[in-house]
Amino acid sequence: MTAPWTLQQINAVAPDPSSLTAARGVASAWLETGHDTTALWGLCRGRGTTPYRTAIHPSAPAYTCTCPSRKLPCKHALSLLVRWSEGAVPTGQAPDFVTGWLAARAASTAPPAPADEPVKAPDPATAQRRAERVAAGLDDLDRWLTDRIRHGLGAVDHGYDTYEAIAARMVDAQAPGVASALRALAAVVNDETDWPARLLEEYARLHLMAVAYRQRDELPRPLLRSLQTHLGFGTRSEEVRAEPAVRDRWQVLAVRVTEESRMFTRKTWLRGRSSGRWAILLDFAHGTARFAAPLPFPGSLVDADLHFYPGAAPLRAVLGRQHGETEPFTTLPATGLDAALDEYARMRGADPWLRTWPVLLDAVTPTDSEDGWYVVDPSGRALPLAGDDDSRWRLHAVAGGRPVTVCGDWDGTALAPVSLFTGGQVMTW
Repeated sequence: MTAPWTLQQINAVAPDPSSLTAARGVASAWLETGHDTTALWGLCRGRGTTPYRTAIHPSAPAYTCTCPSRKLPCKHALSLLVRWSEGAVPTGQAPDFVTGWLAARAASTAPPAPADEPVKAPDPATAQRRAERVAAGLDDLDRWLTDRIRHGLGAVDHGYDTYEAIAARMVDAQAPGVASALRALAAVVNDETDWPARLLEEYARLHLMAVAYRQRDELPRPLLRSLQTHLGFGTRSEEVRAEPAVRDRWQVLAVRVTEESRMFTRKTWLRGRSSGRWAILLDFAHGTARFAAPLPFPGSLVDADLHFYPGAAPLRAVLGRQHGETEPFTTLPATGLDAALDEYARMRGADPWLRTWPVLLDAVTPTDSEDGWYVVDPSGRALPLAGDDDSRWRLHAVAGGRPVTVCGDWDGTALAPVSLFTGGQVMTW
């Protein structure tokens, strides 16, 4: 098993600061604990007569606990990790509830056996009907956009109902990606000072989609796949896993969990240690943030295969076979502003509908000025910072006026930070 985790690693996997506080509150409730070469476990007193059974597989990492908490890891798992880091978990023989859980995990996470027959392609008639619906919907959208430009942005209605009506037409046309983009436009008008420029940019993006889809038979295959993705076409997991595996030592730079209408999304930023290639993993869970597949924590490195979704600028991927255990990394191949912006420009050139691209900026200092928030490099060049004031002040406070390494998403206008590295520590939000 890997060496006991540090407090930094434990902080990185905690779902929120309150969970760490709660973990300290149960430090004296442990009845027995133990660990072997694979797992650590313990029994912790709760409110009932039966203690909670907690087990952890640190190499995955993965957690299980019989407590009713919907957080993962729960306070009992965090408390057990803290005891392990302090050397307070003795060696022992794993009880049945631990070995049974590990066996079930091994069975559920084993790679699927190769199919005897190739995965069947979608029915051509069904695909053709959808293509015709999408084409008709995009033609209607293009006429709608043309009318609004002809009348002038200041003379047309920008209420939510207006954008909802055309978004509903896109849903009927089976182009949900376009519908989502349209629903966001009313907020642009209401919330942004320079909304005409932003609105024109979004209208141009939608118009380009409509024009490109009319000429879809002439597009290169990767670009067509990118266009279909932005329109809302799904890609089957079997098709993604059939893509060639890309093996690297992937550095886990950030993990973020968000929730909307009880649908939890976990987004993980990875970067290849050797190739410098970016990858984004997306996992979903309904009702609770208990995701089926465990992932390494930020600040760790995993030797693994990734399979990328097809497209002109492949970024989203799924995790394939892992080679060996995870380990912490100590160095970061961060770049300066020029290299990061050049990469964004290349990716945007390959996929003109792409909104953001990850960056890892070295030696930048978060700065609050009269003109707003920025990260400033040693030569004095700056990029605007996106996000709310709370997150930007946290970034500023942790940096303490010193240069740090920042990971985030750049959209051509502002940087949305997702993690910060300084003094061997990682902070995510």
